[in-house]
Amino acid sequence: LLRYLKYTLDQYVENDYTVVYFHYGLKSLNKPSLKWLQTAYKEFDRKYGSKIFVLRFVVFNILLTISFSFPRYKKNLKALYVVHPTNFIKILWNIFKPLISHKFGKKVTYLNYLSDLAEHLKYDQLNIPQEVMRHDENLRRKQKGKLPLVVKVPPPRPPLPTQQFGVSLQYIKDKNKGELIPPVMKETISYLKSKGLQVEGLFRRSASIQTIKDVQKLYNQGKSVNFDDYHDIHIPAVILKTFLRELPQPLLTFDCYDHILGITSVESCLRVTRCKQIIQGLPEHNYIVLKYLMCFLHMVSQESIYNRMTASSLACVFGLNLIWPSKGTASLSALVPLNLFTELLIDFYTNIFNSRTVPGE
Repeated sequence: LLRYLKYTLDQYVENDYTVVYFHYGLKSLNKPSLKWLQTAYKEFDRKYGSKIFVLRFVVFNILLTISFSFPRYKKNLKALYVVHPTNFIKILWNIFKPLISHKFGKKVTYLNYLSDLAEHLKYDQLNIPQEVMRHDENLRRKQKGKLPLVVKVPPPRPPLPTQQFGVSLQYIKDKNKGELIPPVMKETISYLKSKGLQVEGLFRRSASIQTIKDVQKLYNQGKSVNFDDYHDIHIPAVILKTFLRELPQPLLTFDCYDHILGITSVESCLRVTRCKQIIQGLPEHNYIVLKYLMCFLHMVSQESIYNRMTASSLACVFGLNLIWPSKGTASLSALVPLNLFTELLIDFYTNIFNSRTVPGE
């Protein structure tokens, strides 16, 4: 179990990541002993219910420990959402709180119902156990006296004409006089080109969630953003990743997902050619924006002696921001082909993107 936990966490902790912890299901019969937890803490060195419920409890306890002991795990943790917290969890948190940094404490949010998650992340992409969903329904029934048959969700507000996040590339183009490169991408990449190419760990570090939300709001309102005001080179880097991640359809499109997963089954000497074939099938607008982005990431990788961001490192960061499945989330097994494909795009940028010229590019 400990080896599995370390293996799983290590897939994510070098990039921005969020943890959703479902507390329901912990009982005295399936709760691990304090001695076992002590052993677990020792296993998680400085690098780092019976059944699934024990795993959740262990993860939560380990997160409490790493929050003030293991910098590698906490530096890129964007948020920790505790769903269905009990008084025990709240008491436990209050005991540990004095030992935890204020910065980390601000990342922890209690959520009483699953529907509350929708305000913070893409709720429909979570794999939520049926037991947890039934427990949530029971809680709502107890609260209201009856189980609502249909949860009424207010209709989404139409996007602003100046909207940049959460809208399609076509929408942004139409509202920006036909400009092919979205303003957010153009401005963040321009800023990072001039001031961030040699910054160590570029794109690896997270930034204040509130600051990112504030910058997004400015962009969505059509207001100018001066990144010099924030004195943090990682803010435009996070904004660029956030923009890509919040597109309604990934930049590489849903249609390419299965094709990209098959890249590992292609012989090594033919993989670049296969990448070309997949990329040539993209819509023109997506191709142009992707080429613009890859040109920049290739430039970043050329400065890896300073910034430590090789094509492989950048692929780990950008892979899941460029492509994801139309339903659910990408599995751990999908990370290898997705990252490999992205690495090839960056490493062989000149070769892959030289065979297609698009009008207006």
